[in-house]
Amino acid sequence: MNKPVWAVAAALAFGVIPAAHAETPATPIRFVMDWAFEGAQSIWTIAVQKGCFKAHGIDLTLNRGFGSGDSVSKVASGAYDIGVSDFATFVDFDGKHPEQKLISTLIISDLSPTSVESLKKNNITKPQDLVGKRIADPVGEASRVLFPAFAKANGIDPASVTWISVAPNLRQTTLVRGEADAAAGHMFTVLTGLRALGVPDADVTVMKYADWGVNLYGNAVITKPAWAAAHADAMKAFVGCAVEGVQASIADPQAAVASLKPFEPLVDEKIEMASLAFSTNDAILTENVKKNGLSQVDPARMDRVLTQISDAIGIAKPAMADVYTAAYLPPPAAMKIHAETPIKP
Repeated sequence: MNKPVWAVAAALAFGVIPAAHAETPATPIRFVMDWAFEGAQSIWTIAVQKGCFKAHGIDLTLNRGFGSGDSVSKVASGAYDIGVSDFATFVDFDGKHPEQKLISTLIISDLSPTSVESLKKNNITKPQDLVGKRIADPVGEASRVLFPAFAKANGIDPASVTWISVAPNLRQTTLVRGEADAAAGHMFTVLTGLRALGVPDADVTVMKYADWGVNLYGNAVITKPAWAAAHADAMKAFVGCAVEGVQASIADPQAAVASLKPFEPLVDEKIEMASLAFSTNDAILTENVKKNGLSQVDPARMDRVLTQISDAIGIAKPAMADVYTAAYLPPPAAMKIHAETPIKP
């Protein structure tokens, strides 16, 4: 049976990395994800299941995270060597902690799922309709932090909305009860929460920041620049396995979700298939990625992204080289995505 194209490309990419031998000690890597073992995180468990990390001399410790802020702080402190974070969150951290700067070595999600949702009965269909309205979201959540960029891109005053600070599990309830006019947050998380409350997608309006002038990157692999430089081969192998995990999750999403079970036995496959489908179709498999491949960063877009993030958060705008490096990526051929249609939940 012939191997899929992505597997051949990955194998060719790894050809430049010395294979692990019995007499060569494995490099231990402590890795923290951005969240729990759910569908979107199956890109990591499928790579583990396929033996990619072990085959390339990595002794991987894989742990769940508790949000991007959590993973950023753990990598910065040295508790973990590599992590996953929302791009804007780690750029914010770098701007406020110049002595602990991190860098991204792979853009996993070409688009951030930052968004604002409302119920159709509230007649909020565009950013200007939010003026004078109440938006529910936890303090520090990415969509709330970056709302000033969304507001500026659409000509409204960020101060023209009232924020209702809620716990994450009460955000959707607050909207449904009418105690808020809209909810901000990760698009899939908000929609899933509304579905659980009996609200069908057809009754919801969605404003993705990416559709309204704020074309931010989403999740990225982060590490300390010094750690990456001191473990260059291991960093390259890790990024290569991450790419293989993304490719494998697209080629066989059911196998990817099934690979979560050794880490989280109570996985609800239906829910996590929907999570993986959203992550793949809406955040990873963009037209840009279909055309150019994973993590092929356009300097002009990156410059706009960094301007929007720094303006929204109030930090000095960093240079692209301070927040992203392509030095550890596999060759371009291995970064190509071979998927003609979106994956089905």
